[in-house]
Amino acid sequence: MYAYNQMYLDDAMHNLAEALEAAKLRLNITLDSFMHMFICSGIASQFEIGNPKYVSGMSGTELVNEVLLKTYGSDADTLGNCKYSDPTPEYWTGWVLAYYQWFSGKTFKDIQKAMPIEELVDKYHPFHEGDETLVVEYIDRRFLEQSQINRLKAYRKLIGLSQSELAKASDVNLRTLQQYEIGAKDIKKASTATVIALSKALKCSVEDLVN
Repeated sequence: MYAYNQMYLDDAMHNLAEALEAAKLRLNITLDSFMHMFICSGIASQFEIGNPKYVSGMSGTELVNEVLLKTYGSDADTLGNCKYSDPTPEYWTGWVLAYYQWFSGKTFKDIQKAMPIEELVDKYHPFHEGDETLVVEYIDRRFLEQSQINRLKAYRKLIGLSQSELAKASDVNLRTLQQYEIGAKDIKKASTATVIALSKALKCSVEDLVN
């Protein structure tokens, strides 16, 4: 189920693309900062449901001004429309981000947690010449990886153990355990003995942790 009517999709993609481009290249606002403002202003939640006022009723530069107005009470009154000769990485990022949100129905807040926008813009190469579905697959994998990372933490919290207590109970190095929880290390690549020890300490199966 898509987030909103497809008739608004092209405008939504273009406007978010232009908004990110304007925020970063003309106002020197980092993309993560703009996304934080976009989400906290409440405009993101309206964009997510396809509110015509935001997805097609204003340009990308007007969208930036609206975000600034709702966040700080004032806009960038010198921010006018400006076209770049070639699509920039920021423009591409807004384009595929709007597409992914529409396609998946996920919130921008959840997308930002799984795939921070500063990381997404770094994927301009090699993805910018490909179809948007390649980005959909990539971000979906990030959500899957995130769910697997959180699984270890979820089981630990479920039985009321701190990281130190779990490290002691499983005889797994505390730093290694912390790296598994934040995804710095892939628990699927841990030794069989380590995964078995963790599953025993957490009173769950090995499959619960790695599948």
